[in-house]
Amino acid sequence: MRKYARLLASYAAIAITGMVLYTPWLVGLSPSDPSILRAGLSVISAILLTGAFGASTYAYLHEPEYKLLESAEIDDPDDVLPQLEGFSEQPVVGSYAAEAANQIENMEHRRRRLYRAIEATFGAESLSRDKFIAVVDAAERTLLRNCALLSNRIQSFDVSGYRSAKRQIGSGGSSADTRLQEERMTMYENALQDMREVIEANERLLLQMGKLEIEISDLESDDNREDNSKMLEEVKGLLEETKYYR
Repeated sequence: MRKYARLLASYAAIAITGMVLYTPWLVGLSPSDPSILRAGLSVISAILLTGAFGASTYAYLHEPEYKLLESAEIDDPDDVLPQLEGFSEQPVVGSYAAEAANQIENMEHRRRRLYRAIEATFGAESLSRDKFIAVVDAAERTLLRNCALLSNRIQSFDVSGYRSAKRQIGSGGSSADTRLQEERMTMYENALQDMREVIEANERLLLQMGKLEIEISDLESDDNREDNSKMLEEVKGLLEETKYYR
């Protein structure tokens, strides 16, 4: 509905501009004007207005349709990254979307580096190799699904309602109305805090992956099984702590 309203508003703006430019008692442009300059401006304006009409229609028809994601089923960055990038320009919540998109890219980079470190340290037939690969994959999956949950929360956040409540609190009013707006603000602030917590959990996960890479690189072989198990358990414990999706 909002998309349709924006399209109608853009059409109305183009129509009003055309009326102002071509109405005789206003600007009065005409391609048959004796003045070459005014005639040229008339043709250029017509081209620009036609282009604006086409661009508005194209933007309406090709505006992406965002959907709520099944967080627990997300396994591929492409399942969530386009939505986060689409939300990154939104007011209030756009910074969370941009940060989450950056975290996904960072995790992909760390996963590739960890794969190389694991392959260099453990043999192809090593059980430790398989265990470390599995925990790295689980870490990326956890981050992706956290980001899918964040995408859903961003999509559900009422930016206009948040701004309205904030504005009304600042302007004062009756005590009953102010109390109602404060309750709304508490709801919105809690939602924003939830988004921040998802971002922070992902940062802890990325930090742990960086630490894991250093520790694996420091290993000379697969001989120290006790240290290997300790590292794996530490990462698995963090995965449970940072898992926001259900």
